Amino acid sequence: MFKLFQSHKEDKLKALKIAEKLDDKSILPILRRGLKDTSPEVVEISANLIRNFK
Repeated sequence: MFKLFQSHKEDKLKALKIAEKLDDKSILPILRRGLKDTSPEVVEISANLIRNFK
């Protein structure tokens, strides 16, 4: 999943879909990285997924 997140926007969105299905705290570093992305869509999805852990 880390490799996907180092690629293009489409790959990052795929990684976020996988992260959503995993629903495990081990994906938090990826989600935090997503908060700093240049794509607003990636940022929004990452933020929503992080909220699920609070």
